[in-house]
Amino acid sequence: MTVHGVDYSHWQNPPNTSYPPNVALMRQSGIQFVIIKAWEADSPDPNFKENWAALQEEAMPSAAYVWLHATDHISRMQACFDYLEGATLCLDWEQDGVPTSIVTEWMDQYEATFNRQGLCYYGLYPPDNPNSRVGEWPRWFPEYTSPSGLKLQPWDGSPNPDWRNCWAIWQSSEKGHVSGIEGYSDLNQLASCISIEDFIAWLADGTPMPPRRDLVKPSIMMLQLALNHMGYEAGTVDGLWGPNTQSAIEAYSGWKP
Repeated sequence: MTVHGVDYSHWQNPPNTSYPPNVALMRQSGIQFVIIKAWEADSPDPNFKENWAALQEEAMPSAAYVWLHATDHISRMQACFDYLEGATLCLDWEQDGVPTSIVTEWMDQYEATFNRQGLCYYGLYPPDNPNSRVGEWPRWFPEYTSPSGLKLQPWDGSPNPDWRNCWAIWQSSEKGHVSGIEGYSDLNQLASCISIEDFIAWLADGTPMPPRRDLVKPSIMMLQLALNHMGYEAGTVDGLWGPNTQSAIEAYSGWKP
């Protein structure tokens, strides 16, 4: 079952909206984890404290992100850490001109302070070339497409992944609608081999997410192979349930909408 999440910042709070995010309503609509903005440059997000308090009150699994700048330095990083109130840190690496060295400095300082990993957020074309050090932290990956259109695949549960090549969290839309949040918000989901229990344990103390082979993708691949072999055009054998696979299974079963 897909584990759904959402992320937001002061843009989803008054005065930009008429009411603050309602965590109870989010949960009722199926949201199981939340990531909020905590910091940028020398300043906290204006609504971090109240957003974080509301999440803790509802016991919603949560993390917090910092928007990286090329001018970030160690004292700025420590000021951010002091402000987090125990939130697991996500490094939002999308500002033009931010070198890989800034990302790895954040990683080094965070690990030295908290003795654990955080998340790295970056898309297909980050501001600089991710090195193997960046690939050590679980990846939060933005690509606004359907599952069949993804150019980067989810973690398949293999041990010791290089997270440059897969993702733990997929940000699938920047124009989602969630009960309890006014206007647009970003939608997220965990890789299918990561349970919400795995994610909660990782948020709590950095417990490594256990290698769990994804059984769904290989099963879909076998189905696609069989359908193609029998002349039902399921398309590329990629383990993703897209429109070609759907139409092929409908043709095979004789189902009519």
